[in-house]
Amino acid sequence: MDRGAFYLLVFLVLRGEVPPRELGLEELGCDVSKILASEVRRDLDPVTRSLLPKAIAQFYENYGYEAAEAPDGLVTMVAFMAQLARNPAPDSLKAQLRFLNTHLLPTLKYAAELCPALQHLYELLLEDAKMIKSILIHVRR
Repeated sequence: MDRGAFYLLVFLVLRGEVPPRELGLEELGCDVSKILASEVRRDLDPVTRSLLPKAIAQFYENYGYEAAEAPDGLVTMVAFMAQLARNPAPDSLKAQLRFLNTHLLPTLKYAAELCPALQHLYELLLEDAKMIKSILIHVRR
């Protein structure tokens, strides 16, 4: 499965349109549509957390994506990655890695504390970030 299809599958699982077992996950047992980076990111101070929606929306705008829902929502962030992951060009891969490391992975890490079934998804996306980094290292050579 290509990366764009993978992120689309993650998106559909989080929206409840595909069973979590399709990703090797247990039932989620929580409403992931309510998970917002500005609420779960305990690694950031309150002022920085309050600015996350705007910062993430700006990231989206830079890549031609318009969020239909809260820009810092977990489901919205995965939808953005599904769009970005369709493009395997090095510049897109750099943006994907930056978005994963800066926004999506930290949000998922803290969300997994509230919804333990997300831990496996966190690990999958962490592996994807490592793969992107590896691809970028090989592209530079």
